[in-house]
Amino acid sequence: MVEAGLRADAERNRQRILIAAEEAFLERGASVPLEEVAKRAKVGIGTLYRRFPTREALLAATSNERFASVAETSRARWG
Repeated sequence: MVEAGLRADAERNRQRILIAAEEAFLERGASVPLEEVAKRAKVGIGTLYRRFPTREALLAATSNERFASVAETSRARWG
């Protein structure tokens, strides 16, 4: 899902954060340090917090991305 109104570089950073967060959460659980997520995404911690001000916001966004992916796959398969 693309966040409306973001510059292209900001959207790329957002997507990198979401991918890194999902990987980190799956590997280490929801309590993984957000600094680690930022490092994996190759962004500064300030960039992470600018997009996702709380851990809960980041968890919700990763869940939303996963659900959107499942829905898209379902639509493609079942039309």
